[in-house]
Amino acid sequence: MARGQAMFLITAALPAIIGSLTLVLDVGDFYYNQTGLQTAADTAVLAGATFLPADAAAAESAARDYVTRNGVKSDEITSVSVASGNKSISMSVARTMPCYFCVLLGMANADARSAVTLHASATAAAQAVRSANGAVPLGVDYQTSYTYGTQMVLKSGQVGPGNWGPLAFGGTGASNYQSNVQNGYSGAVSIGDMVQTEPGNIVGPTRTAVQYRLSMGQNQYSTGTFQSHDPNDPRIMLIPLMDFAGANGRSSVQVMGFAVVWVSSIDSNGAITCYFIQQSVPSAKPDSSLTSGGATTPTLIG
Repeated sequence: MARGQAMFLITAALPAIIGSLTLVLDVGDFYYNQTGLQTAADTAVLAGATFLPADAAAAESAARDYVTRNGVKSDEITSVSVASGNKSISMSVARTMPCYFCVLLGMANADARSAVTLHASATAAAQAVRSANGAVPLGVDYQTSYTYGTQMVLKSGQVGPGNWGPLAFGGTGASNYQSNVQNGYSGAVSIGDMVQTEPGNIVGPTRTAVQYRLSMGQNQYSTGTFQSHDPNDPRIMLIPLMDFAGANGRSSVQVMGFAVVWVSSIDSNGAITCYFIQQSVPSAKPDSSLTSGGATTPTLIG
């Protein structure tokens, strides 16, 4: 092929080559932005659902905050809504982007550049907890009414001969128990698990561990109350709902569910006054088949 012919063919093909390259750049840019929008929306509704079902306003505020912190402009948020019953939160976002490929192919002039609008939406729900890390080994009878705001006292009396509610998570002994009350058990506890009780009232370790949580909460989040608080406040405890039937000395008892409580005080006998609260548990495993009103965890459902 003569040099002139080759040059002619290259020149003739040049618009198609440039168009193809520009198309690749446009598609790549669209994909990058679409992925970013979806990730931001997913993260935002999960953050918002952490406050459900207790506080719809806080859920919406958190969702808006998280989505903008993840690169979405406030004017790109098209909607944020909390469903009736405060069990889920939804968000939609949109971003308009120029289509350079369209300009180069003559589909639009440079002054009236064609544009593509990308959309992303996400919904997260507060679903019942099936399994969680960080539970505190202070069981409460699963038949207890745990309506939001109800005051109850942990370790106020025996749940069975020789048992006041303490549990042995990951080992036995007062030292292990104290560490787990203070910091939450690092392992997973699931509904249906059989766990050992930790017999005895164990007043000293309980007081030391709970007082630590109270002091940390007051120092870091002094204004917290059971009605209004930071979700990371250590005065919040995830506790298991237990079937203590047959407990006598060190015994195996079954986990029936979970609840979240706000600790307000502990007395000299180790009795802990707290309130049931509606607080989602991050990173727990959900179970959509569970309908009881105990602890929940934020879960993407759409």
